Amino acid sequence: MVIAIIGILAAMVFPVFARARESARKAVCLSNIKNINLAIQMYLSDYDDMFPPREHRQEVLDYFAGTPGGGDNLMEDGSCNPTKVSQANPFLRPPVILDPYVRNRDVWRCPSARLEGGPGVIVDPSYAGGWLGYWQYWQGSWGTGKDIEGVCWTAWPPGWGGTVTDTMLQNMSADGAPGAFTMGIMANFHWENAESKLGWIDDPAWYISVCDAGARTDSVLYSELAYPDTCIAGCAGPGCWEADWSNCTWTQACGATAEWKNDPQARAASTRHLGGVNIGFIDGHAKWFAAQAVLNESPRYACGCWGGGLVYGKLRGGRVPYPTSSAGKPEWGVDAGLCPSADCDIPCLY
Repeated sequence: MVIAIIGILAAMVFPVFARARESARKAVCLSNIKNINLAIQMYLSDYDDMFPPREHRQEVLDYFAGTPGGGDNLMEDGSCNPTKVSQANPFLRPPVILDPYVRNRDVWRCPSARLEGGPGVIVDPSYAGGWLGYWQYWQGSWGTGKDIEGVCWTAWPPGWGGTVTDTMLQNMSADGAPGAFTMGIMANFHWENAESKLGWIDDPAWYISVCDAGARTDSVLYSELAYPDTCIAGCAGPGCWEADWSNCTWTQACGATAEWKNDPQARAASTRHLGGVNIGFIDGHAKWFAAQAVLNESPRYACGCWGGGLVYGKLRGGRVPYPTSSAGKPEWGVDAGLCPSADCDIPCLY
């Protein structure tokens, strides 16, 4: 009888302890985001409210205009995509730029993160021509090594990959290396605003500067922001016709089951911080947001399988997911709550 009573009491108390522990982790994460936000404000102050630069060297632009390793480096008009080119420069990563202000890379880690991202390719600048020479030398190896996906989204300088100093030569990804730098918090202020002024941003109190994130360490979908530890969240919400929701072990292993896709209560259980996430904004403040509040305040496409009218919520700084999700106002010609076209067969996430 005594053992049974102890067991009942323990079952009642353990959830309280779990929430208390998570509340502490949530506070640590929010403190980290505030520190990163402070570093951003210090950087902007030092550079006359100007966001970090883009890559301008003509030889670099000419090289990537040839779409080495794939065709996603070009804009629709055939010009070289400055965002992709800047991502290829490992020294233009937001955490690298902010390192002199942050001084402690542990602030980029959320203690509650179950998925983390970070450097995939460590670029050795000792090659002739520096980091560009490195990519030119190894161009034929992009996509062939272990977890080496290519130039975009992955390149970081030495020192950010632990013992890894040249991932092409070592045929490995820095993410799995001893001491490799990983993050569960993502800097989001750079790519869309390079070389722009702080004053050019409309309503900076709603423009995301840094936030909870999972495997993606650059720009993030709003649905991924709401559920950062579900690695296929952007696909799981407003439509996914590639994943096998019933039988795919990869989909289920990262939390995106068929139940997750269709049941808001199941999604609520997979949030990072007690039903929500921490977000910092470019005006300097930071706060906790419920996951559903993130979805409610995010922009979305209002009609059609692959686009339509872009209906803005208050949040800025993330990427709008494809296909569409329910949204709209009569003045835009879209009824509120309208789901995508019927032939898409896509259940609404929000």
